Amino acid sequence: MNVSFVRNCLLQNFKIYFPREVYDQIVNGSLSVEGIEVLSQNSVTKANNLENQTVFIRRAKGDPIECEVVRASDLLLKEKATGRFIRGANHELEYVSIPEEEGQEITFALKQSGNATLSYLINGIQWSPRYNLNVSPDDHGFEAWADMINRTKRDYQIKHTELFGGDVQLRQSTNQFRSFAKRCCIQECCCCCDSSSAPPQIEAQGELAGLYFYSIDQPFVLTQQSTFSLPFVKPILKLDKYSGLTNHFQEQNQKGKLNRMYRIESDRFLPKGSITIREDGRVVGQTEFNDLSQGETQDLDAGNDPDVSFVRQVQILSQQRQSASYLVNLTISNAKSKSIKFQYKEIISSAKFTLINTNQDEQLDNFFKTNAQDFTIQNDNLQSNQQQTFSFEIALEYRDNNNCPSQY
Repeated sequence: MNVSFVRNCLLQNFKIYFPREVYDQIVNGSLSVEGIEVLSQNSVTKANNLENQTVFIRRAKGDPIECEVVRASDLLLKEKATGRFIRGANHELEYVSIPEEEGQEITFALKQSGNATLSYLINGIQWSPRYNLNVSPDDHGFEAWADMINRTKRDYQIKHTELFGGDVQLRQSTNQFRSFAKRCCIQECCCCCDSSSAPPQIEAQGELAGLYFYSIDQPFVLTQQSTFSLPFVKPILKLDKYSGLTNHFQEQNQKGKLNRMYRIESDRFLPKGSITIREDGRVVGQTEFNDLSQGETQDLDAGNDPDVSFVRQVQILSQQRQSASYLVNLTISNAKSKSIKFQYKEIISSAKFTLINTNQDEQLDNFFKTNAQDFTIQNDNLQSNQQQTFSFEIALEYRDNNNCPSQY
């Protein structure tokens, strides 16, 4: 995650100074001037101004010793009273005047004077989406927060801010491109203003080149080593709560628990982030979800449900070099005091398969849905303290000539 700052350039020879700790956070190659043609760019390292300055060095015993700085790089000092040379350490020095910070001075020679923009990407400041899903027996609520994190040792007064979410590739110092699932960008005008007493508001601005961005037009201060959070989207969210399990085909018997699942669908884009799930005001789980497009569904897994279990029994009917068949009996049990909705999904991706229902109750066949590489069993109303057993045959045709593996 990176932050992009913009500053106004009004002079034909625009000069800017970055303290060392700030300059080291700037992404290599991101400094640029927009709006006016640049004739040349010169970057010079500026050391602090300690050379020939008077300092005092503290020793364990005695008064501080008055010295003159001969060389700032290794703090070589000359004792004024004796003319002898000694080396000091930063924590031992007392200064007569405030020393200048070491940093980088960059000068842009512009073709002409006028309005231009200097922009650069900087690490150390991030934003991250955070979500709350609040579920009650009859309704649900959803909150989206933008956490703006300043890990630097400087305060930033910001007049206008844009937060970007999406997939951005930036070149790293290793001369390789690194892809991030989510990138964010903050734009700051160099004009400093007093922060408003009213909390700023974030407005969605839409999509640009596959990235979604959100703007804050009110000024605020991003304090050093702090996190500033604001609500940033208010989607209409559809929620489907169920017990679920995604399994891979195996020829061994299995038993276990289903998971507490929450299927969400949003009417607008939601960038990747963490989500806290609450039921009746109590935290019941936390998880992460990926970028969620408008109209797309995504399943959130909140952990095992101890009251919803499955038993899967497998009988081998035949096994040959290029095919095999199995009889599977799957039992789903609900030990809750209320009815539930469940979905069991089984993936068979390494072989072509055919599913043949052998249920004694033919109505159970309606709960099956088969796709090219998986099948799903879903029941929207398994009653309290009840169980259902599904019986079916799986016929496999192997996609190579190897013997059948135990997992597909």
